[in-house]
Amino acid sequence: MENIAIIDMGSNSIRFIVMQINDNHSYFLQYQQKEAIRLGKGMSETGRLNPEGVKRALECLHVYKHMMEVMQVTHCIAVATAAARSASDGPAFIERIREETGIEIEIISGECEAYFGYLGVVNTIAAKDYIQFDLGGASIEVSLVKNREIKESVSVPLGAVTMTDKFGLQDVVTQGALDKCVKYVEKRFREMIPWAKAQNLPVIGIGGTVRNLAKMDQYKTNYQLARIHNYIIRRERFEPCYQAIIKSSIGSRRKFGGLSTERADIIIAGAAIARCLMEFSGGKDLIVSGCGLRDGVFYEYYGKKYGGGSPVVKDVLQASVTNYLGRVERRMEHLQRVHDLSLSLFDQLGKLHGASARARDLLGVAAWLHDAGKIINYYEHARNAAFIISHAPLYGMTQKEQLTASFIAGFHHGISNKIMRSYRYAMMLTQPEWKEVRKLATLLALAEAADVTYEGRVTGMEATATAEGVALTVIAEPGDHRAIDFEMQSFCKQFRKEFGKPLVIVWRR
Repeated sequence: MENIAIIDMGSNSIRFIVMQINDNHSYFLQYQQKEAIRLGKGMSETGRLNPEGVKRALECLHVYKHMMEVMQVTHCIAVATAAARSASDGPAFIERIREETGIEIEIISGECEAYFGYLGVVNTIAAKDYIQFDLGGASIEVSLVKNREIKESVSVPLGAVTMTDKFGLQDVVTQGALDKCVKYVEKRFREMIPWAKAQNLPVIGIGGTVRNLAKMDQYKTNYQLARIHNYIIRRERFEPCYQAIIKSSIGSRRKFGGLSTERADIIIAGAAIARCLMEFSGGKDLIVSGCGLRDGVFYEYYGKKYGGGSPVVKDVLQASVTNYLGRVERRMEHLQRVHDLSLSLFDQLGKLHGASARARDLLGVAAWLHDAGKIINYYEHARNAAFIISHAPLYGMTQKEQLTASFIAGFHHGISNKIMRSYRYAMMLTQPEWKEVRKLATLLALAEAADVTYEGRVTGMEATATAEGVALTVIAEPGDHRAIDFEMQSFCKQFRKEFGKPLVIVWRR
């Protein structure tokens, strides 16, 4: 087992996380802390780090040093980005940190920063072609990704903190000051990222600015899920949010729902930079990534040591499900059988349920994780599994798809309208989507029932649908199958209700 600490010291904030890697190579976030330090405040005028920011950073690093000792951290990777990279006293500050805390921090290049951000996104969002940006306090790293590989990448020296200082955007903003800022940003984009012009690709954003914009959008739309990663801000909603921001004072911005009070003074510059990039690149919507540089640093370390040398996973969804299973499950043979039987039924009854290939993927997720709720309590473990799946760090799905997978698993012990009404996020699915969930949950229930004894006696199923009904031939090894048959028969009524046809189960040894 390893405990890996990662420190990301940026221009606006400093972040500290501890990742635990288990003996079976599964991993999870064990601890995290973030503080606003504003190292880059005033740097556009002085060229030096902010003295108060330096003081706050050192205070945090002393705390992190103690936490690493308490948590028995075996390896620490610490990086500093734009502020330390650009300030004249940046190297001296890094040396001071080493002398006072013993923590070795590396000042990384803009290209390296962009690469780590790319690793954070490519391993957690299942997109192939996109424009990615990581907006910090003193720089923005922009990358062009095609077929999940970086084709172009550069660090542009403008950020939320430095642009706020340069153009005086802290409080009430005049149109003239805002226009100057926008023209300056557009000029730098034309000079430094001409390859991003009119790409018309999805735009994926990392950093505190885009996270706060997402929270504001969620507050405005009364979005039910308290999750940022892979959240999409539609352009038609981005624009009114932006207009409200630029027309407000800092006092009123501090009262905006979803906006952090510590970011109220720099949100105008940050939002303006993000908007300029979307217009420059032709991006329609803004996809928000909650995973960024620190996650990328971890994936780089993990991939080289445990991932066969590659820091990029081949299948985001499968990799995250496998990793989560490594943390919570031990009966992998049972899960494999339920997974395979579920998908076999899905394929054979395709004309009857009419679900898409993507729905098949979600059924697979539900099958792998249908027993996850037992870690809380066996009773109502299906419902507990729904909660776990909907909140677990599973990647490669949209937020709605993750909810759908959770609902499929939530009904694998039987469908209850009472439970459905009690699900907090039930209204996020339409009635047709709920009908599909109920059908897929029924297939999962039959597959799980076929291995209710955990013996693996059922080796396959053959389903034949006719106008009169569905005949399900269960192929099994010799032995006593009464418990399995009893459990499967209990779902025949549910099958008829959801599919509109009777189900007849026959056995073949």
